[in-house]
Amino acid sequence: FGSLNVEDTMTDVLGRIFRVPNEGRPLTVVDLAAVPGEILDVVISLISRIAFDLAVWSEGGLPLLLVCEEAHRYAPANSGDKFMPTRQALARIAKEGRKYGVSLALVTQRPSDLDTTILSQCNTAIAMRLSTERDQEAIRYNTHEGGLDLLDYLPLLGDREAIVLGQAAPMPMR
Repeated sequence: FGSLNVEDTMTDVLGRIFRVPNEGRPLTVVDLAAVPGEILDVVISLISRIAFDLAVWSEGGLPLLLVCEEAHRYAPANSGDKFMPTRQALARIAKEGRKYGVSLALVTQRPSDLDTTILSQCNTAIAMRLSTERDQEAIRYNTHEGGLDLLDYLPLLGDREAIVLGQAAPMPMR
């Protein structure tokens, strides 16, 4: 905020973070690679909460997709209370976000390490090759009956191949 007298408003800050109005540039990439691990949980929690609140305030008029790369790092299944604020913020988007126009995309190579509450709220799964049985079971557990046979191919998929299951696909497909 540049000076001792803060003159920015929440509208200004949110407008810069989420590019409102987007002026032909609808994407915001927040690269958190340089953020120290000690505060990464706090930063992701705040961004997630602000994204949800912005969607609620806009009454669904500002659709948002929050993509979380390496999601198992900050929404882990077994971490005690350490990542609780982040897990709660992401779970809120996963559970309630659709009615306000905010969606959550979780990207991970380890679906078995993701918080099960958040993973169970995912309506669509795009699964690439998974060789470990534990990761395959995490996908099977959160899949409707119709796609279970197709999931047997998970360890056999080639490069750039995926299985798409769920609401975004009219039928499970390879």
